[in-house]
Amino acid sequence: MTFEELEIQVSNLIAKDEVEAAITLLSRYFHGNEKLQAIVLQSGRFHSLRKDQMNGVIDYATVQQQLNQLRAGILDFVRSQKSNPLWENIQEVTTPEVEVNYQELYRVSLTRVAVALALREAPEGLSITRVHQVSGGQRRKYIVLALKEMEAGGLIEKHKMSRTTYWKLSEAGSKLASELGRSLRLNADER
Repeated sequence: MTFEELEIQVSNLIAKDEVEAAITLLSRYFHGNEKLQAIVLQSGRFHSLRKDQMNGVIDYATVQQQLNQLRAGILDFVRSQKSNPLWENIQEVTTPEVEVNYQELYRVSLTRVAVALALREAPEGLSITRVHQVSGGQRRKYIVLALKEMEAGGLIEKHKMSRTTYWKLSEAGSKLASELGRSLRLNADER
């Protein structure tokens, strides 16, 4: 990412009132640089302000005033770094090239769908071994990944009975699995 791209992204984030995301982006960009301290101070001000707001210590008008000062401070910081001649000596931050294995991506996607549909057919829940059997023998590592993602997304619930863990769709997961099932049936009927 070039500095100009960083400047545009930070400005866009500030315009959308995503101050925390702007601070995070700056922190990543300036990682290992002495300028990171200024960003850490801005981050501290932001989190302190949010904490005071949540605790009811300061009123809404004060919060907005201080947020505006914080936004202006972040934009001023970025502008000051642009005019800094040290930028000529700093290498661009680049994202490393990653080779994408599309077959693996599709296998993971198919496993997600297979797990959701398998759990839909068993409202009482399934053990991971049973999910593996019912989902058509998908790779176990992908099943585990799908279950973790679904749990993090609130789509499934985990229950332990004796030594076995059972996975069961939550209400949101049931709705999603039903949509997937309907979509697959519609596509199959069109053929």
